[in-house]
Amino acid sequence: MDYNCFLKEILRCINEIMPKGSMAEIQTTRKNNGVLLDSLIIRKPDDMVCPNIYLGPFYDEYRNGASVGKVVSDILDAYMAAEPARQIEADELINHDVICRNVVYRLINYDCNSGLLDGIPHEQFLDLALIYYVLVHIDGIGEGAVMVRNDFLDYYSLTGAQLRESAYRNTHRLLPSDFLKITDLLREYGEKSGAKSYSDIALEEDSEAASLYVLTNKSRQFGAYYMTDIELLSGIAARLNTDLYILPSSVHECMVVPADMWDEPETLSSMVREINHSHVSKDEFLSDTVYRFINEEKRMKIAV
Repeated sequence: MDYNCFLKEILRCINEIMPKGSMAEIQTTRKNNGVLLDSLIIRKPDDMVCPNIYLGPFYDEYRNGASVGKVVSDILDAYMAAEPARQIEADELINHDVICRNVVYRLINYDCNSGLLDGIPHEQFLDLALIYYVLVHIDGIGEGAVMVRNDFLDYYSLTGAQLRESAYRNTHRLLPSDFLKITDLLREYGEKSGAKSYSDIALEEDSEAASLYVLTNKSRQFGAYYMTDIELLSGIAARLNTDLYILPSSVHECMVVPADMWDEPETLSSMVREINHSHVSKDEFLSDTVYRFINEEKRMKIAV
């Protein structure tokens, strides 16, 4: 059964099972960089919030040998686990005060998201774009994020200046920056994946990589935003006593290279492209561009 037939069969089975007055439908959601994901939404009478059950993993389950009945059962289990979300009024999740306290920045590619940007507030930064998300907590579900759309401004009585000021303040408060050696980050990831010691990562302190750095945030999620923070970059450049090359490795982090280490930024460009095209998923891609931060001018520019 191909993917489209799978979607139709799942939808038919779910609608046969659900009680009268309920309706299941499949919705396609546009994610970062134009990635489209299909999700199942089950609507019951008076529901204000409906959980999205993304169907990609369930199709993989089916392709790996699970029956349609087993897949349907697992989808319903996922739906029931998310059921507390249905009891929440929409205004409990998003209102003017919630937005002002919890809106944060995310950084995405400008050209890859041109269609998305037409419908949301954003700020262009070179060939990138800063967009806004509201961090929310849903009892029984956990942490989530809601993208800010253009209609939020009028509906919640927000000005563009309020949104920008709140996002800057909240991003630094809720998702503070983290600047560390790439060797330390790899050691951290290695330990999380089961490596028992630093030597398991096969990266020596005196290697060339030991002079490379990573700029991200404490949560390690959407930390590439900090490459737009001019004051932060200026402090890093002063600490290293050199201008900086910024290499975006994903929406989650970027590499920072002391400019006095490299004569040819084209070498860095090849590195960025190789990493992006072999190790970064499409929805986490940020840019193939190499940027240079010039500390004397407090300015970022495209290097190559």
